Amino acid sequence: MENLRMVWLMFLCLICSANSFCPEQCDCQHRHVLCANRGLRAVPKARQNVVDVLTYSLGGNFISNISDVDFTSFSKLLRLDLQYNKIEHIHPKTFEKLSRLEELYLGNNIISNVPANVFNYLRRLRLLNMNNNRLTKLNQNVFAHLENLVKLRLDGNTLEVLQDAIFKHLVNLHYLQLESNKIHVVSGSTFINLRNLVYLNLAKNNQTSLHNSAMFTHLTSLATLVLDENNIKYVGNRVFEMLQKLSSLSLSKNKISYLGSEVFGGLHGLKELFIDGNLLREIPSKLLDPLEKLEQLDLSENQITIIHPLAFKHLTVLKVLKLKSNRLTYLPGETFAFTNSIYSLDLSSNNWTCNCRLTGLKRWMNLAHAQGRLLTMFVLCSNPLSLKGKYLDYLTDSEMCSPHKAQSLFNSSKGFLVDGALSVDRVNIQSDQERILDEDGAHTDGATGLQQKPSPQPVMVTSLLPKDKHLILEPKPTKPVTASSIQRESPVSLITAQNSLDVLTPYTTSPISSKSERYYLLKAKDKVVQKPLITDPCEFNKLYITNLTVGEVSSSTATIRWKVAHPGFRNAVHFRVLFDRFGQLVTFHRFIYVKDKSEWVTLRELREETPYIVCLESVIADRVCQIASRDHCLGVLTLPVKRGPLDVQHFILILSGINAFLVLLGLLIWTSKALRKLRRKRTPVSVRRMYSTRRPLRSVGSGVSAGDCTGFQTNRSRSVMYQLNEADLMDFQSDRLMDINLRREDIGQRYGD
Repeated sequence: MENLRMVWLMFLCLICSANSFCPEQCDCQHRHVLCANRGLRAVPKARQNVVDVLTYSLGGNFISNISDVDFTSFSKLLRLDLQYNKIEHIHPKTFEKLSRLEELYLGNNIISNVPANVFNYLRRLRLLNMNNNRLTKLNQNVFAHLENLVKLRLDGNTLEVLQDAIFKHLVNLHYLQLESNKIHVVSGSTFINLRNLVYLNLAKNNQTSLHNSAMFTHLTSLATLVLDENNIKYVGNRVFEMLQKLSSLSLSKNKISYLGSEVFGGLHGLKELFIDGNLLREIPSKLLDPLEKLEQLDLSENQITIIHPLAFKHLTVLKVLKLKSNRLTYLPGETFAFTNSIYSLDLSSNNWTCNCRLTGLKRWMNLAHAQGRLLTMFVLCSNPLSLKGKYLDYLTDSEMCSPHKAQSLFNSSKGFLVDGALSVDRVNIQSDQERILDEDGAHTDGATGLQQKPSPQPVMVTSLLPKDKHLILEPKPTKPVTASSIQRESPVSLITAQNSLDVLTPYTTSPISSKSERYYLLKAKDKVVQKPLITDPCEFNKLYITNLTVGEVSSSTATIRWKVAHPGFRNAVHFRVLFDRFGQLVTFHRFIYVKDKSEWVTLRELREETPYIVCLESVIADRVCQIASRDHCLGVLTLPVKRGPLDVQHFILILSGINAFLVLLGLLIWTSKALRKLRRKRTPVSVRRMYSTRRPLRSVGSGVSAGDCTGFQTNRSRSVMYQLNEADLMDFQSDRLMDINLRREDIGQRYGD
């Protein structure tokens, strides 16, 4: 008890001593003093027992001056917070006794000058914040004794010049923030000895050019360099050559109009490059060649009009490319053929001229979309006026090019338009087989090993047919549309036929200027019947396919139904249904063709309990539009296979019931045996009741009584002879009496007499 009393007294003393140093306006915890946002105008006077305090927070007050005696008693202090005050002057010996201090926060004050030796005693300091003050110049030796400093914030001041070797003593510095100043001069030795620096921010300053290659020579470990929102107009050759570990470089929102041809020389490890918001006009062929590991490139909001076809040739791992808000009107198709890793491409807000020159770009887009390796991108046409406001994905080559140019373009393409018609033999359904995308981009059938290379859009049906399937169509040959043919088939004037090219349809609210959609006016008595001639599958998909639904669904089949919004057309229109299991990397390499003019089809040989995505598209003159098919898609989930009366689950339940019964039966047997053993344990048996004779008693006369037995005296004289009777012949067999395993029936049988 005496020991417990002493421990309790010591505990009370510790509590009293811990609270004895706490100022009246502050809250104190164990070794922490919290005086933030208390309206203090001066540092509170220190009381006794403040030696063990580790944290002292004075932020958010109105302290204007710090004397040399304010922190002399806090010899073990590790963290001192003085930010968001009105501090203007710091005494040179304010931190003289804080030799263990590791974090010092002086940000958001009005400090205009820092004494040269104010930090000389803080040799363990690791973090120093002096951001958002009024510093215009730094003393040459202000950081002379901060060898262990890791992070330094000087942003939000009015620094104009960084002196030579001002940071040379900060050999362990990792983060340096100098943004939002007025720095316009950075000498070649400013960052000397900063070999461990990994982050440097020089944004929002007044630099006008980067031409001195010695500026970043000493930053051999730098990983991030931010130079946003300066007034940089020119970046010279190999300025960043020594930054071998640089992974992110930002030059956004400057006035850069010229980049040296070897400006990125040496940046073999760069992964992110941001040059958006500048005045660049072109991207030459070899400018980006050193950036072999670049993954993200932002060139948006410039004035780029020309991009060399081989400008991105060496960017084989590029994933994100932004070219929005430029002045691009044309890009060759091979511009982005350098890599298969790009998944985000932003080409919006440009002045695209949708003519024959963009056909290659359109093919690449359609191929990338078909393979599922590119996010949705929009190329909105600005010229010509007839195509203004339309998306490149939905345009046909006949709309983008004149008829004779389009025909020459198609014939010059590999596997593009080929004259000749196909004849229908039978309709086959491709089963749900595994397919693998080879390295060259071809689809391989898992069952036959045949390859099917993806085709651009629009494509010939022949180039999409699987080689191991006989899927043949029988479209009727389409006559060329001319003025003479219009006059022969319809007794209307040539002017009426020409005006009919821009007739409003019942399904749109704007005139259709597409050359692929022409109307023939046929007079039937007193009314005019419109019967269109459709040559563009993309237009047909968008305007006429409606009500795509799924009907009967089983474990291996699904019926797909749809409607056509017009009763008939001048030419033959067929359909094909694309389907694939949901979530595949390469979608829609399984498809079937619908025979004749049917508006339904049944998918067979599907897998049970599997989600599928099904899309419908038209086939017109042996051509299809893969992109437009995405507007007519639905999901299908097959049903599970019907089980018999005794399936696996029922069998398992029956086995479980049998096992439970056997276990219960075993328990009952064991319990019965245990109870039987308990019954055999009895109390000691009276010897008087359990006796017997050597032979059965023939007669028990009245001469034998209990008194005869009890009257037997062992000390009687042996010379006295008594008459022998049967009572003297009693034999007590001990072995029988000790056998406790004998049953009650046996005992009764043996000693019944």
